[in-house]
Amino acid sequence: MRIVVDALPVTGSSLGRIIHNMLLGWEQLNTGDELHVVTTPLAQMTVPESMTPHVVPIEEHYKRRRTVAQNTIVPKLCRQVGADVMLGVIPATTVVRLPCPRSVIIYDLRHELRPDQFSRSARILRVSYDIGLRQTDAIASISNRTTKDLLASRPWIDPSRVALAYLAADQADDWPRPKTPVDPPYAIGFGAYANKNVGLLLDAWALLRDEGSARPLQLCGIPGGDREAVTAQIQRLKLDELVTPLGWVSDQELHERFAAAGLVVFPSDFEGFGMPAAEAMRLGIPLVISPDPALVEVAGGHATLMRDWEARALADAIVEAWQTPANQLAAAKAFAARYTWANMATGVRHSCDVAIAGGAGPLWRRPSAPARIPPIDQYGEG
Repeated sequence: MRIVVDALPVTGSSLGRIIHNMLLGWEQLNTGDELHVVTTPLAQMTVPESMTPHVVPIEEHYKRRRTVAQNTIVPKLCRQVGADVMLGVIPATTVVRLPCPRSVIIYDLRHELRPDQFSRSARILRVSYDIGLRQTDAIASISNRTTKDLLASRPWIDPSRVALAYLAADQADDWPRPKTPVDPPYAIGFGAYANKNVGLLLDAWALLRDEGSARPLQLCGIPGGDREAVTAQIQRLKLDELVTPLGWVSDQELHERFAAAGLVVFPSDFEGFGMPAAEAMRLGIPLVISPDPALVEVAGGHATLMRDWEARALADAIVEAWQTPANQLAAAKAFAARYTWANMATGVRHSCDVAIAGGAGPLWRRPSAPARIPPIDQYGEG
């Protein structure tokens, strides 16, 4: 299969790490596919040696020039290499006609279902997503939760054109782990975005402190704009000696802190997948999750679940999770073995097969012979 990958939206963010790891996973499949990856210096992404990079120098005026490049360079490259399919790393990709079918990867619809968590400019993603989805031939979705949200909001989409491609956690295998358990053990939480529920987590920690069962908590990824509010809540709740709010740290430091934690607390109110949950399971670390559908799906019954969205429920779940027995942690680790980048690449590759099988026709037109998309469990355990 000859594939042009539109990686122009990658700018060194979490999306960049996902696409980089997926391409490495694709390389592990040894399918003989020919991949041409269109990228920019902003991506800070190393393309695997088996694939051909096409670097477009659009550092200045990036957004405008990216749109131009997606609608000129990507179609031209598809024609030049005789691409069987074009793969977009997000729905917002080229809007012009291509000489081949196209597939796109979709992560979540939080911008639509939790608009209050986004700026007004970010909420226009709905428009760009709709344009991309109307023109694509197949979709790779990172969870059943995202698929359900997508089909509920866009009933014109043919379900047979949506392939499941879970994100992964096998990157955690290389994270440095302490030779001896950290004493005292600490929990780790996250505060990069509004959906991570930092306020709820701090309220729960205050309850645990009052009951004498609170252990240290490290909060990673608190944005500069939110540090003042988070610090003020910590001081108001008198949690200064228990909670350490951290800004953005290097990947190396984050991995070290995560791998050394005795508990991962992830009470997010919206996820498309929830990679920290899969990573915690992969490392055999006790995990607390919210009732968010994606987190419940990814954990597969191997995490301590909050019974509701109240601080009391989170505090109770934390107390319970600290006592998770070794056999349950081993079962969680075995379950998380399915979350690999090679498996994600397999799912994305299936979406490309579906696009080709359907022909270069719009997504809402049912193919005469829909391709069968196997569930992720059939991809194997590792």
